[in-house]
Amino acid sequence: MSQLGAEVAPGFHVVSLLAHGSRVDTYDVVDLARDCRAVLKVVRPDRAHEERVVDALRVEGTLLTTLSHPHLVRGYDLLEEPRPAVVLETVPGSTLAALVDDGAMSSRDTALVGRQLASVLGYLHRHGWLHLDVKPENVVVQEGRVVLIDLGVASRPGRLERAVGTEGYAAPEQAAGGTVGPAADVRGLGATLWECLTREAPGDAPDLDVLRGRGPLGDLVADCLRPDPSLRPSVREVAGRLDAVLAAPDRLRGWWSSRRRWRR
Repeated sequence: MSQLGAEVAPGFHVVSLLAHGSRVDTYDVVDLARDCRAVLKVVRPDRAHEERVVDALRVEGTLLTTLSHPHLVRGYDLLEEPRPAVVLETVPGSTLAALVDDGAMSSRDTALVGRQLASVLGYLHRHGWLHLDVKPENVVVQEGRVVLIDLGVASRPGRLERAVGTEGYAAPEQAAGGTVGPAADVRGLGATLWECLTREAPGDAPDLDVLRGRGPLGDLVADCLRPDPSLRPSVREVAGRLDAVLAAPDRLRGWWSSRRRWRR
């Protein structure tokens, strides 16, 4: 790990270490060329010889510097020296995990989060990619705008070489290293919304009756968490049902409608 003020890559000076991961270190840096703060994800020195780790970061960097969506973190550059790294925009705000830790969210705010995530997931899917790690820690909320981050395990649809994602959020077919499609991200989206409403991670086999029958939003979240991917709604259907939730009076959204709203 690089120390405060050190040059972690040419032209990038460390402000702080944001995360020390199993494959990459993530830094808050000063980008001298752009004269601004940025985020730098760099392969750890002890993993730099592993082709799979390096390739995953290159895929993430290529996606984020090529694709552009209002709810997707923006990539600036993909570096190769001295170690592979991705330069990302700094997204001020709080992670959704931090907001949920502060209290369960109202149905309207939960639906707003879900609608924006459905938008960016649909965009990724139309470009032939799956995120495969949708969870509150990978969502940043900035004045009501939701930004999806961390495409570190993004993959094309099809059979996985190994299990990827985060336990409790990953779809069963994903956790088993099986064949995955857009339905895997729908499961991650449902797990994220479950946590917004209940303040608890759903786990691998949640009791769907906790939310089912408690309003259109609860029914939707339960449907997204179905074990069988063929029974989960499509991202397009999720978006449509969330639009209906947002258009409905509070009393029709669910029993949690009056819970805490986002702090602005």
